[in-house]
Amino acid sequence: MNNYQQEERQRRQNLLIVEGNHEKDRLFWLIFRCFPEIDINVDDIWIYGTNIYLLYEDIQKEYGDTWAESGDDIDLPFVISRKQHSAYLRYKEDFTNIILIFDYERHDGNFSEEKILKMQKYFVDAADMGKLYLNYPMIESYQHLKTLPDQDYGARKIPVSLQPGKRYKALVKSESVIAKYIEFPHRIEDLLREHFGICEEEKSRSCCEKITYLFEESSLDDKIQTILSGYIEEKYLQTAKYQIKDKIEKVGYLHNRQNYWEYMRDIFRQIIYHNICKANWIQNRQYFIEQNQYKQCFEGLDLTKILEVQNKSSKDVDTGFIWVLNTCVLFVAEYQFDLVIDGTV
Repeated sequence: MNNYQQEERQRRQNLLIVEGNHEKDRLFWLIFRCFPEIDINVDDIWIYGTNIYLLYEDIQKEYGDTWAESGDDIDLPFVISRKQHSAYLRYKEDFTNIILIFDYERHDGNFSEEKILKMQKYFVDAADMGKLYLNYPMIESYQHLKTLPDQDYGARKIPVSLQPGKRYKALVKSESVIAKYIEFPHRIEDLLREHFGICEEEKSRSCCEKITYLFEESSLDDKIQTILSGYIEEKYLQTAKYQIKDKIEKVGYLHNRQNYWEYMRDIFRQIIYHNICKANWIQNRQYFIEQNQYKQCFEGLDLTKILEVQNKSSKDVDTGFIWVLNTCVLFVAEYQFDLVIDGTV
């Protein structure tokens, strides 16, 4: 496994190539806020805008049908920046590490076991050509925990027949205990902007930021009112205060005397732990991991073997299934494993 904090390099930055806006604006924006030790800026995330099977075709157009076997170095930043008609082409030597985050998406019309397996086998090193993390069946799998801890996550799977992807998204939304935490700061910003006249993005974000740093229940009304008084009109103050207080209490992080970001850091540690356990189950048929074996188990994971199991179990469209698994959150453990240790269950 690559340690992203190895020796100093001359290249300038880390690059995340993701499939869509949710990955950038929801998941990784939040991960970077919760783990400030990760030296990656949200501006270092490129949205590819379509799925891994079309990325495969773009690579094939540039390097030929045998690109995976030819021994050529695939320059993903060049392929993507060229496709997007950038006047400023980028190259892999510009980056210290390259991370790819894509969905398995067996339901997609371009799905190919052979193509996705080639991608997973080729992109295995972030410090070289790049490292691919696949999410099964989609990115929303990181939210697919029904309780914390979730003792049933090891057995969680979905039928291949659950198509199209929006049906899985709806399933996660209805079952997730995680979603309300993920959405909290965005819901506060929406409330401020849509109902209380804070239309300037910078102001609504600044106000929301102060609210998310509240960390205790005592005198909560007064603290919220003090924050809001600098942003909204007096006539809206009481209504806004009680609505925001209600949202904070429904999320329920203040009882731990933690602010929102501290609380979410612990939540993500649990998400990561569950997915390391699940990956180990898929690969080795063992789910529960002892604390003293946690790092060793993580380092033994093989994303190609996991993909091969997923391909086999989901081969039959009518009777097949996909193990619910999010591998992109494992990026945090690979960046610096110490970040995920506290808070495991």
